[in-house]
Parts: sequence; C-alpha cells; structure tokens
Amino acid sequence: MNARGVRATAIAALVLLAACTGSSPSPSSGSPEPNGPFRTTDMAAIELTPKDAPPGLGYVAAYSGDQDIVSFARDATEEQHLVDDGFLAANGVVFVPADRVNGGKLTPRDPIIQAILVVFSRGSGASSTLRRYLDDLRTRQLPDTADGAAPGLGDESYRLEGTNADGSGITVFAWRRANLVLVLLGTSFPPPRTLRLAERMDDRAATAEGAAAASAAPSASSTAPAS
Repeated sequence: MNARGVRATAIAALVLLAACTGSSPSPSSGSPEPNGPFRTTDMAAIELTPKDAPPGLGYVAAYSGDQDIVSFARDATEEQHLVDDGFLAANGVVFVPADRVNGGKLTPRDPIIQAILVVFSRGSGASSTLRRYLDDLRTRQLPDTADGAAPGLGDESYRLEGTNADGSGITVFAWRRANLVLVLLGTSFPPPRTLRLAERMDDRAATAEGAAAASAAPSASSTAPAS
C-alpha cells in the first residue's frame, strides 16, 4: 500500500493512507467475481463520506475516491502481490481541518483522518495484504510502532500506535471482514474518536455482509418439496 498523502504535499511529513492520489477508474467489467460476500458495488455503502467528517474537519475530494490497482500499489512488486491476493478495487478518504480542505499548510498538531477499504476476490488474499501492510508499517513507515489491544472488529483486527516523522501521534485500526480490508488512521486525533469512526465503517460492512448472506440464502419456496 502506497504511503503518499495529503500532509506530504504541505510539510513533507509521512502520511499512511494508501494511494491518496485522487479518484481512479472503477474496475473493469472483466474483473473476477469475488467468492467472498463483498462485491465492489458494496464499497459505496461502507466508505466514509463528507457527512462523516468529524466536527471541525472536512472531506478532501482531491485526495479521496475509488482507486484501481495501478494507483493503489506502492510499486511494481506490491502490485504483483495485490494481483496474487485477488485485488478488485479500493477506496480512500481523507479528512483535514475544514479551513484547509482546499489547500494551506498543515502542522503536526492538525488532526487528519484517513480511511481505506479494499475488496479482494477471497478472504485469504485480503488477510495476506492486511498482514503485509501491517508489517510495512512496523518495519518501514513507523518503526517505533507499538501494538495495542485489538479492537475486536470483523474477523481479524489490529491496533497500532506510533509517531510520525514530524512528531505527530498516529493511531491505526486495521481489520478484515471476509474478503474486505478496512483501515482507519487518526493523526493528531483522539484515539477513542478514531475508534468510533472505525466502528462506524465496520457496522456498515456488517450490514452489507448480512444483506449479501440473505440474498444468497435459498427462499422457502425454492427449498420446499414439490407437492
């Protein structure tokens, strides 16, 4: 996952949202259908929107939107890993102080929220990418990161606490629900409020997963024996 982000454009400090490079084309109609419950069409019901902006923050449209594999991957090696894992599509969202949404310098004390979700063709691929991303955070992006108590989201979840190169504190909640990976990062933002946003995303994902299960279940009329 790419580490480019909005703060880097302002003060050249590290930001941790994958491929914050604006919107990219949606996946082609030839993309393989996932064998997990989530489809790429579920992303719109799960992702954070401008209405989810915390008080005082605003949605940065220029650094938010759907991403294909080319814009999402950090480099060619990571792109191949994503292909092997069954990457289908991703979405990224950035919230910054409302008075800086359209530009302006960000300081280490300014709060930033970054969210990402990625649909894979299978749960094992989603888990593989999630663990690789966490390893990259721990070893390259935030080498002083400490693991916190898992937030209990989805099927597997992790919490990391670290410090950016500019001294700003970062809380990372990363988890997998079936064939979907979700990440919520709060920079200079209270961890409990960061967790609440993560829980909001997971609640939406759980609703979408339940709807998929209900639509896949055979109806009573289709299972009843012929009279």
